[in-house]
Parts: sequence; C-alpha cells; structure tokens
Amino acid sequence: MFIVYQSIILTSMDNLLNLFQSSSSDSDEIILQMLQQNRQKKKRVQDFMTEVVQCYTDEQFRANFRLTRDTAQYIIDLYKSSTFFEQNIGTGRRSVSPERQALAFLWFAANKDSYREVGNIFNMTESTCFKHFDTLLNFFHDISRTIIKFPQSDAEKETIARDFEKLSNFKNVIGCIDGSYISIRKPKNKIRSTYTNRHDMLSITLQAICDKDKKFLDVFIGPPSKVHDSRIFSMSSISRKLPDICGQKYHLLGDAAYPIREYLLTPYRDNGHMTNKKIMFNLHHCQTRVVIENCFGLLKQRFRQLTRLDFHTTLKHSKFVMACCVLHNICIVRNDTLEVGTEQTSVPSNVSSESRRIENGLRNEALRRLGELKRDAIANYFTQ
Repeated sequence: MFIVYQSIILTSMDNLLNLFQSSSSDSDEIILQMLQQNRQKKKRVQDFMTEVVQCYTDEQFRANFRLTRDTAQYIIDLYKSSTFFEQNIGTGRRSVSPERQALAFLWFAANKDSYREVGNIFNMTESTCFKHFDTLLNFFHDISRTIIKFPQSDAEKETIARDFEKLSNFKNVIGCIDGSYISIRKPKNKIRSTYTNRHDMLSITLQAICDKDKKFLDVFIGPPSKVHDSRIFSMSSISRKLPDICGQKYHLLGDAAYPIREYLLTPYRDNGHMTNKKIMFNLHHCQTRVVIENCFGLLKQRFRQLTRLDFHTTLKHSKFVMACCVLHNICIVRNDTLEVGTEQTSVPSNVSSESRRIENGLRNEALRRLGELKRDAIANYFTQ
C-alpha cells in the first residue's frame, strides 16, 4: 500500500515539475485555471443597502438599527466630513462608502451579530469589517470630548439643577453618578479572576454621570469590575475636577458605595435608628438618583452588543462602550427616544508614608464632615 501511494505522489510531482519546466504560455494558463477552480468565493448579500435598507419603512429601520433614519444620516454625515473617512480617489478597488461603513457599525452595535454575519449582510469581508469598525471607533472616541462634557457656565449648571429639582424637589443637583457592569470575554494575556465581579461574571465597569435627560456628562470606562466603585471613582479624573465644577453650591448624587463629600452626597446608612428627616432625605435622594439607573437601562437596551462584548483587548472593549455612549448622547440631543418596557495638592517626596497616610486620613475626614453637614442641612429642609 505504501509503495502505491509513493508512486502516485511521485507521478503527481513529475507532472507538476513538467508544467513548471514548460516554457509555453499554456502551462501558466493551466495553473491559473487550477487555482481558480480550487478557490471558493464566499457568498454574501450583494444589494442589501439598495434592495432592503432603502426600502425599510421608518419603523422597520428603527427596529433594526435602534435609532431613526434621520439620526443615522446625521452620524453618516459627521463621519463623512471627518478626517477619519478615507475615500479612494485613484485607481484600484473602490473604497467602501461611508453609508455602508456607518450602517454596518450601527447594525453591529444594535444587534448581537458577529463580524462575519455583518460582513455577509453588508457585502464586506471580515477583515474589511474589522478595519472600518476600528476606524469608526477612533472617530467616535475623537468626537466624544465634544459630545460628552460637563456644563461649563453657571447658567448651564443652574438649568440642570432646576431640571433635577422638578423630579423630587432636591436642590442644586447637577448630576447623578453610578457604575454599571459591562459583560466581556476574558481579555487575552489577562488573568480571569481580575475581571470577575461579585456575580461571578467577567466584566468591566462603566462609571457615568448623567443629567436629568439621561444624557452622559462624564464617563470612565475600563477598570475591572472586581475593583470597588469608590476606588474606581478615585481613579477617575473627574474626582479631582468635581470640587472646582461644583464649588460650594452644587453637588452630585451617588449611592452608598461612594464617599460622601461636599460635592457628592450619598444617602444615610440605615442603622435601625433612622429619624424622620433621614428617611425623607433618602426618599428624595432615591427619587432623584434613579435617573442614572434608567440611563444605563436605556443604553443597554438600545445597543444590544453591550449584553456581552467579545473583543480580545480591554482597549477595544472600552472604545466600543465609549462609542455607544457617544451615540446615546446624540440620540438624546436629537430627541431620538427609545421606548422602554480641582487637582489634589501634591505631597512632598520627603514626607514619610506614615505621615502621608495620616494627612490623607485627616483630609478625608474633613471632607466627609463637610458633606455630612450639607446633607443634614438639606434633610432639615425636607422636614420643615
């Protein structure tokens, strides 16, 4: 049997050798024909953009892309006019249109489809999808600084505070803060336990601050969810900016996981001896802060890909979540609704670690006390 196989192999090699040694053009043509016959072209939808998407009714478009056609066109125009879109104006293969790139990304974000499935629908290879999606992620990250931002002027802050006050009569609130788990696959070259949250699931944390209209004012994305919310807050740059943003008048509302500060008010802890004024404070606090929970719910309902991200790196995870937050804000600003069932003073290097610890402890205690005094004053207001 081995002798038979060996003779067949030798015969095939002799045939190929004769083909390559032949000087005639016929051998080249035969080789090309053999290669073309063995190559199987992948079947993809050729005219999905023209035959299907353009024929969608407004409701069908909204159901598939999770936003309106006008909002999608606005995003396409933004991307088309940016420096991130590169159009092939020379010879060679035609570049993918900005409409197809943007709509493919929106479809991917709104549905639990893979690169392969999106490529088959929008007539792109997986590598092309990967390339254009990376470009769009960089585009959304670049415009995020203009789409997600805190109010700068006193007039803007006062407007937000008045909007919050209408919810539950809680004065001088300019934002609500909380964290939300974003389920992910284990990033490559990372330890699994690092990303395991208290529900024994792999996730990263999205820390966000929103206004009354559920628009993001600040987001901080990427820390493993094993890290406590208070630690994530101290890691974020917004924790050092809030004293200047809020001053002595304004404040954020956060849950009990956050440290109480003059600019960040948390509810009273129920120790079994809650007074009426503390109960009333917690009630108004909860009725106002619920807006951030609704904001996270709306984000995840609109962009179903956030139910579990399948990227290989935390950077890619974070960029995609940022892109979804930018798209969320664009939808809020355009009234595209979706129905839902100051820097810290540096410590001199010659100060010992023990002295630094004592100094930080005293500082935190003073900040905590200021926050408690402000909370007590507001609680007294509710019981008058």
